[in-house]
Amino acid sequence: MLNTHPLAARLLPTAPGLRLDHLTIGADEILVTLVATAPQSPCPVCGRQARSVHSSYQRTLADLPWGQHAVRLQLVVRKFFCRTSDCPRRIFTERLPALVAPYARRTTRLAEVLRVLAFALGGEAGGRLVSRLRMAVSPATLLRLIRQTVLPARPTPQLLGIDDWARRKGHRYGTILVDLERHRVIELLPDREVETVAQWLREHPGVELVTRDRSDAYAEGIRRGAPAARQVADRFHLAKNLSEALERFFNRHRWLLRQVPRPVPDTAAASGPAPRAPVRPAPLRRSAKLARERTRANRQARYDSIRERYQKGASIAQIDRDLRLNWKTVRKYAEADVCPESPRYAVRPRLLTPYEPYLRQRWGEGCHNGSRLYREVAAQGFTGSRILVALFVAALRRQDTTGEHRSATTPAPPEDHLRPHGAAMLVVRRPADRNAAEQQALDQLIQLAPEVASAVELSGRFLALFRERQGHLACASWLADAIASGIPELRRFAIKLRQDEAAVQAACTEPHSNGQTEGQVNRLKLLKRQMYGRANFDLLRQRILAA
Repeated sequence: MLNTHPLAARLLPTAPGLRLDHLTIGADEILVTLVATAPQSPCPVCGRQARSVHSSYQRTLADLPWGQHAVRLQLVVRKFFCRTSDCPRRIFTERLPALVAPYARRTTRLAEVLRVLAFALGGEAGGRLVSRLRMAVSPATLLRLIRQTVLPARPTPQLLGIDDWARRKGHRYGTILVDLERHRVIELLPDREVETVAQWLREHPGVELVTRDRSDAYAEGIRRGAPAARQVADRFHLAKNLSEALERFFNRHRWLLRQVPRPVPDTAAASGPAPRAPVRPAPLRRSAKLARERTRANRQARYDSIRERYQKGASIAQIDRDLRLNWKTVRKYAEADVCPESPRYAVRPRLLTPYEPYLRQRWGEGCHNGSRLYREVAAQGFTGSRILVALFVAALRRQDTTGEHRSATTPAPPEDHLRPHGAAMLVVRRPADRNAAEQQALDQLIQLAPEVASAVELSGRFLALFRERQGHLACASWLADAIASGIPELRRFAIKLRQDEAAVQAACTEPHSNGQTEGQVNRLKLLKRQMYGRANFDLLRQRILAA
């Protein structure tokens, strides 16, 4: 390049055999003319050097911007004669691989920057950013750069994690494969079929250990594709399956749960001030009461019908076909000793909740001015808007004029006794994580019935199997005890585990689990949602594997 333009020479692409011929700086664009000056060029077909010049022509390229100025390169290149007799190419254009690819309209360094931005941001977000950086290309061009990228070959891992991910939740699923040693995704498969997994494992021999969830399809695919590999069941899914079995067990003993108060959170150890007690809601309107009574009556009628059919010998499948209900609902109603009630969850107190007693007091004293009441509670530390106070005052005024008791600002009280899900979580939770109230509720639960005490004891033993890595013998002993326990829910759970006993026993000894794979699935979901409707499988696979 010319020595008369030292700064420009430093900013332009560095490639041998180029001369800076002209540079024009406009209002928003810089135009640079470069001329190729190499005395010879290799033929792209035979590779031999050619010196005979045929002609020259000009190419226009986009380059990295200089500040707020876009840069266009006018590159003058030549065509050469190939004098090799056995070469099929007679005339060729000289290549400048350090500067630009053949037929490209952008320099190599600009294409690399755009490719990095495309992989990081995707099409739409990347297009908005590069337009502000004076490298304006369309979102479709960025996606094209992603698709054109050739990914490096990944070595076959010895420790493999496998899990499914939703391409369209409830309809289509794919499979993600993770190298547990290198902490990276090595492949995405378009489905979760047995033969797809087995085929990939056959094409990549050398896998020694595979962690997976409780899927039968993955277990069979691994047996077919890598029969020598050890399978390890995921410990989180084992605990989750146990909690589901316990929830069904406690659903059968709902009348016992009503005798155990729901444990309250341990506020003594919590940071910050203790939360105020929830305010009791005003009585419901008559129409709401009637609607709730109708709903409860319909639920009770459905429960009675299902229980009657079930006790007469009808199967769960037959009942759900006759009543057109989900089989999970039928099983819950059929096995429950009392009609399940819909939960009433606690609502988080609003900003105005601590000041409602004061506002009611001032209202009773005769102060009905909403602006004045807002100023008074604001002086006491209320940080919300005036509209919250105005809505509360309007509810009080409506209550005085119509006798209607309705307040959207008071949360509904939660149920004061244990429910099946809460009882199952008490059992599964680690002892060190239970507070005093939860431990007391669990102790009361154990004392209610011998069957409950037996279920809690068996559950604690099962959780200790993989939390403490107690080994194969302890696992086999637990399976035998659970099957002989007489508790239907734990017996079915143990029978299912025995069908996958080798993987379950490996979970009790191996340090590896599928948690890392679940984390990679979360990252995949983030990328898929970031890509909106453009998350086709090939594009998503490129972005995941290139990360």
